[in-house]
Amino acid sequence: MEYKRTYTQEEVKALYDWYDTTQPQGAFDLGHGLKIIDVRDLFENTRTIAMEKCDNTTYSGQIHTLFLVQEAIAGGAALY
Repeated sequence: MEYKRTYTQEEVKALYDWYDTTQPQGAFDLGHGLKIIDVRDLFENTRTIAMEKCDNTTYSGQIHTLFLVQEAIAGGAALY
């Protein structure tokens, strides 16, 4: 997903529906110096912010990172 200044409730809900269904666990390197230490912690610790503040530009970077993680895992990124 391309970076957006804000996200809709529907987009974030679909993201968390995917997370709740797949329950990915582990760590991986997202690239560009961004290493995700624990995918589960990342999603669980940002759930409330993402759901409640998706229309706030202050949180768009964090929400976009969640979408990047989803794309990487769906694309076959190796978790370790």
